[in-house]
Parts: sequence; C-alpha cells; structure tokens
Amino acid sequence: MAGTALTRTYDSLLTATLDLIRPVIEDQISSGTKLLYFYKKKGNFKGVSAGGAKYVTPLMYELVAADSYSGYSTLDVTPFEGATDAFWDWRQSASHVTISGLEEFQNRDADGTRVIDLLKLRTKQALLGLEDYFSKALMQGQAKNDTSSIHTACTSVLNGSLFLSPLPLLVKFDPTTSTTIGEINQSTNTWWRNQTKTSGSSTYVAFLKDLRGLYTSCSKGPGGSPDVHICDLSTFDLYESALAAAHRNPDYQKADVPFESVLFKGKPVVAEEHTVDVAQGSTTITEGTWYMLNTEFMGVSFDKEHNFAPGPFIKPENQDAKTAQVLWYGTHWTNNRRKQGVMGDIDLTIAS
Repeated sequence: MAGTALTRTYDSLLTATLDLIRPVIEDQISSGTKLLYFYKKKGNFKGVSAGGAKYVTPLMYELVAADSYSGYSTLDVTPFEGATDAFWDWRQSASHVTISGLEEFQNRDADGTRVIDLLKLRTKQALLGLEDYFSKALMQGQAKNDTSSIHTACTSVLNGSLFLSPLPLLVKFDPTTSTTIGEINQSTNTWWRNQTKTSGSSTYVAFLKDLRGLYTSCSKGPGGSPDVHICDLSTFDLYESALAAAHRNPDYQKADVPFESVLFKGKPVVAEEHTVDVAQGSTTITEGTWYMLNTEFMGVSFDKEHNFAPGPFIKPENQDAKTAQVLWYGTHWTNNRRKQGVMGDIDLTIAS
C-alpha cells in the first residue's frame, strides 16, 4: 500500500504542477507568436464559454442610409438588410508532456523537487513545439508541410485534420478568385474582399509610395487604419534601408511591443520569419510580402476550458510512461476584410 500511495502522490504532484504551469504556457504562446500577440493586445485573442457548431461573426456590408429632414418631413424608415454572418470552423490542436517510469524513478526524491524540474523541462519542450506550430500554421497554412499551399489550413500528416485558417487565406493576395472564406465567396461578394497591391517599385521612393497607397486603401471608410504591419525579414531590411536613405530618423522610434520593430504611419512594423511569398505562393522568399492589418476586425477565439489545458497523467497499458495531453480549441477569424491589406511582388534587390 505504501508504494501505491507514493505513486498516487507523485501522480497528483505531476498533474498539479502542470496545472500551475498552464498560465505560463498560455502567456508564452499568445505573446511569443507575433500575430497572436497583436490580437491579444487588441483584446481579440479571447475565450468563449460556449461554442456552437461554428463560431459566428456578424458582418456589416452596407451602412444604414442617413438623411436630413425639416419639421414634419417624411423620414425614410425602410427596413435595412445589409448584414450577414460569417461562420468559422472550430479547430483543435494538442501537445503532450510524457515522463517514463525510469525517468520518474531516477528523479524521485522526498519533496518532489527533482521530478518537478524534469516536468518543467518536458513542459518547455511542449511549449516551444506549440509556439512553433502556431506561428507556422497561422502564417503559412499547409505550406508549413509542402511549401506551397499557403491558402489551405495546415493539415495533420497523422490524421488529416485541419488547423486554423492561415493569414494568406484571410488576407488574400488575389481577393477576386472564387474562394470561400468564412462560408462567404469573395468572388461573388465584392464587399468581402481585402485590399491588395502588386509592388512595381524599383527605387526606395517608389517602394514607400506603394506602401502609402495600400495604407490609404485600407483606411477608407469607417473602422480606422491598419494598426500593425507584418512582413518577411528581407522586406523589413528593405524598409529600414528606405528610411535611412530618406533620412527619416523618427520612423526608427521603437513601438511598445516585445519584438524588434520600426514604425510606419505611427504603427509597428515587425519582421516575421514565417511570412510567405504571397506573389509566388511559397515559403521560399524571392519577392517580398507586407501585411497591413487592422486587428479591430481580426482575431482568434478559443474555448476557455481548452486553452492549452493540461489533462491528467495517464499510463497506457502497453507502455511504462505517463502522458498528459495539452489541448486547445479555437478558430481564426475576420469580420471586415475590406480593412485588411497585403502587398506582394516586392523587389528585394532595390538599393537606392
């Protein structure tokens, strides 16, 4: 009985310790993944208590007409449609923390210190794996696996399941193709198209002009302007060189974000190593990409009970090890694509 009690004590210790580490996992994934960080900063990396078959985002594609009147003038009270919903599939991901029987025995001591240290190491491995998975899945989609399917959700090699809709799908370089996003076809619903620009610049001055043009397009209408800019590493270097050539030192002011950044129109520009080449449809960067995002209208929603939630340590009947799964349920959405933009085909050889 003593041995059984000791085993149960260590099982409880492992599970309780992993549960205490959960907030650290949540914070590192949401703060270390650049796109998730900006959603979180805006308040759009958020938990929900009830899911439904799909996550629903209400959309407005027209504004209610307004007009002046005088005295007893007749007012227009025609019923207004101009609104619909987008539907987003819930997606799941899992990592795990595993400790073998031998490892547990080798690290067992009176107060559990050594086994907790081992658990922290295993948890860090899981955490770094989740962070890498989220970053690549959000920025590259299935191209994470095959280098070219940038508009398809990352697909599990093991079981064929899909993960989150990737950024190159939600903010598409060609928003006119017959593509269904949020169960709405962007080809037949022109109001459901993001802004896009093909860069034709061969000088720093022209490159900066292209950026200003896309920014203006994204800023039209209610809802404000882009509040974050994400680009590949080479485009980030190009932008810094363009600023230096223009002697625009104020643009080097650091934004209040935990990543290396400069500013464009007063908002942070960050380099994301997993950004794809949207013009070529590839993870190999031959031409640059620049996203202009308004995170008021984009985000990730998740189930509060499955936000990197660790389960109990379980020992399978055919293995001398204990495994705890770390589970996440959520979806990646946008409810106003007109306020999002992407520029591709940026010449990375510009030198003056």
